[in-house]
Amino acid sequence: MGVMTTVLCRTIQTVRRAGGRLRPARKQVLETGAGAIYALGQLLRDRQLRAPLMVVGADSAAAGFRLRQALEQNDVPLRVLDDLPARPTAAEGERIAAAFRDEGRDCLIAVGDDAVLDLVKAAAARTQSKGRTILDMAGAGRVPRRRVPAVIAVPTAAGSGAESMAGATVTDGRGTVFFLEGEALMPAVAVSDPDLLADTPREKVADGGMNGLCRCVEAFLAASPKDSAAMTRAAQGTELFFASLEPCWNTGGTPRDRADLLAASRIAGRVASGTGAGGYARAMIRAAQTVCGMAFAPACAAILPAVLEKYGISAHERLASLAVMADLEEDGDRSARAAALIARLRAAAFRMGLPDTLEGVTATQAAEIADMAAAIANPRMVSPAVWTRRECRQLLDRLCPGEPGEGA
Repeated sequence: MGVMTTVLCRTIQTVRRAGGRLRPARKQVLETGAGAIYALGQLLRDRQLRAPLMVVGADSAAAGFRLRQALEQNDVPLRVLDDLPARPTAAEGERIAAAFRDEGRDCLIAVGDDAVLDLVKAAAARTQSKGRTILDMAGAGRVPRRRVPAVIAVPTAAGSGAESMAGATVTDGRGTVFFLEGEALMPAVAVSDPDLLADTPREKVADGGMNGLCRCVEAFLAASPKDSAAMTRAAQGTELFFASLEPCWNTGGTPRDRADLLAASRIAGRVASGTGAGGYARAMIRAAQTVCGMAFAPACAAILPAVLEKYGISAHERLASLAVMADLEEDGDRSARAAALIARLRAAAFRMGLPDTLEGVTATQAAEIADMAAAIANPRMVSPAVWTRRECRQLLDRLCPGEPGEGA
């Protein structure tokens, strides 16, 4: 990486990170604990919201039914949209926004995994976008700043932090991933009821948990040295993910496990909303999702530890601090603690049956992922090092079990 390019990236990252510390976070009402969904009727009345549009994900019919019963008992006149496909795209968000406007609704309730929550948040912004489509709003500074309809986020899978994040990830019909960011995307209310996670499919537990764990680790690496609060939150989230993810994946977990996983998810969303909370791991994972249609968990299991290793000594001090603050490792010098943290990541992924390579990714696809990852990460994502596409490609070549590419 050229000196001037590195300086440019670091300058932009510093400005964005400082802006994130100065920008006040949008306030959010939080309802937690078993049975939290039964408080929603009163909460809507308190906020004078009388005509909700409830959007239920394809895998969340049981949770949607329970919430619908709870609201109807409180005489809430619901309109329910529950015919989303398993993998909803931005086109479904446009349909949600149109239904909201045409039927004169005053708030949106999102019941589902992170894809559903993000889609509903994007649809809420779309209602105030003055002609911009959801995909037109992708990128920085394109989400309307004016007041958008209130979104009540009710997660039925935990980890990604969509319920507490001022951002949204959506896809188009071809599987390309787009990211929207802006404080208007922060849900007004989050209802974290651990009872709703009891029947979450294993693959969604793994996807959400690995997503949130990646957010917390990269946010810790990206946090300003002056922002001890952000580092503390990221470490807390990392510790909770390590403690609760595997039990929830194995057996559905105890109520405490599910509550801890939801708490970790909320932390992940908050730290990800801070400017610069991301790095080459997330950039490569997003690129792999777009290029190959990979699920988050297997992509993260291979990429995150490899990226942390490739950072080398530039990340050792931060990773060692994270290992200590998250109560994961205290023995050894900085390098030993950093290596132990990376080993823990790999061991947890292995126990959940996740691969340590990018299975099925060809050399051509690896090159495309490297190009896209460099474009996503540079210059805005803060990380211990600044890489070119060549360095991204070298790492990806090592992770692809097939014939290696040219490495350039």
